[in-house]
Amino acid sequence: AATDPPRRRWALPFPPESPALICTFADYLGLSILTPSLPFFLADLGVADVELWVGAVLSAQYVAIVLGNPAWGAVADRFGVYRALFWSMVGDTVFFAATAAARTPAALIGIRFCAGGCSPLVPALALIFKVMPAQRVPVGIGRYSLAICGGYAVGAAAVGALYAAVGFAGSQLITGGAAAAAAIFTGLDPGFRKGSAGDARPQVSGVSAALRTAHFAVYATTQFAIGWSMNAAFAVLVVSLSGEFGWTVEQVGFSFLVVAGVLMVQFIWTVPTAVNLLGVERVLAISLLGLLVPAAVLATPLRIAAGGVGFVGIIVVHFIFMTAAQLAATSRARTIGARYTENGTGAVTGVGRTFFALGQALSPAASLGAYSRLGPGSPWIIHDAVIAAVIVLHVALGIWPKELREAPPPTPAVADVKAQHHQESAGGLSPAALEIGGRAAGKK
Repeated sequence: AATDPPRRRWALPFPPESPALICTFADYLGLSILTPSLPFFLADLGVADVELWVGAVLSAQYVAIVLGNPAWGAVADRFGVYRALFWSMVGDTVFFAATAAARTPAALIGIRFCAGGCSPLVPALALIFKVMPAQRVPVGIGRYSLAICGGYAVGAAAVGALYAAVGFAGSQLITGGAAAAAAIFTGLDPGFRKGSAGDARPQVSGVSAALRTAHFAVYATTQFAIGWSMNAAFAVLVVSLSGEFGWTVEQVGFSFLVVAGVLMVQFIWTVPTAVNLLGVERVLAISLLGLLVPAAVLATPLRIAAGGVGFVGIIVVHFIFMTAAQLAATSRARTIGARYTENGTGAVTGVGRTFFALGQALSPAASLGAYSRLGPGSPWIIHDAVIAAVIVLHVALGIWPKELREAPPPTPAVADVKAQHHQESAGGLSPAALEIGGRAAGKK
């Protein structure tokens, strides 16, 4: 069961997960303002090979997220999710604002690397897992995803409406201000000021065994594939609209707004409802299979025949499947943490988000490098190869179709978890850990 959050003294009825949602919104606001404006800013600087530099800057940020996510997960478990969330947003504030002073690609790479190392997303997810009951976690992750889309939508609107007036530097100062506001909101929350029983440096156990299970293997690789899918799509969207279709920075910014607006509807109702009706595994399987289709279309000359607006429409379909897969896959962290660890959900989430960020880190540079060298359709061929490999892995490890036929497993009782930890402390592996080595022999 989730730990009750500290009693609130806010004048307004903020839900307990509010700090997580506001910090997530501010973090993605920074990303959504940077991404569509970056090619135009680099072009104004007279940089050659803009596509490659855009990929390098975005990848640098996500490489740092890869390195920082496990650390933030450990900080959240040891010192409390509110404190981890607050200090990550302090870092966001500093480096988002510092982006305004960058005048070379090298400076942008260094500053955004530091910004990526301060990503608040692991503490945000850990806070949601902490304050919401297990059966409400899909709703919490839906709101978390809605905050992501809200950040993209507002950032896109800001680029479209304000970029001509405030320029690149001014837009980056806006993101720094938003991050500072989110940090202040979190710092004023009773969870930060008073702490709670769950923040009192609990004993963490079972994490290493959890990371050796078949369930974690498919969770981590799925996170990698979804991270790849997300950033490959955003990077290629920006370059294609500006290069192939000749759109302006304002038009590109508003295209992000359209994508985010459509996705808000599904995060409010569609995806949480589907998860409750069908279960996490079925929604994930449908979403991963669906992701193969729009990318296959975009790999052909049909993307040009569709025109710029049609191209954005296909991208919207891509993101509908991708974000449904993201919500379903992220829900697995709570289940793995409850099944195999004690007080280790933050660590499991951090390592899982590391794989997500690794996909995000590698995909912009790889996708735009392929775009530049092999042609505009090649990033989508690579994309479908990554997604197909994850689907095959689910089947090879026996997760599918077995779990597609079953109802979602209930969260284990505390006594069951402690009994499993006793087995692990005696040198045994969890049942799912044995599945990796013994599945071929029919073990369970």
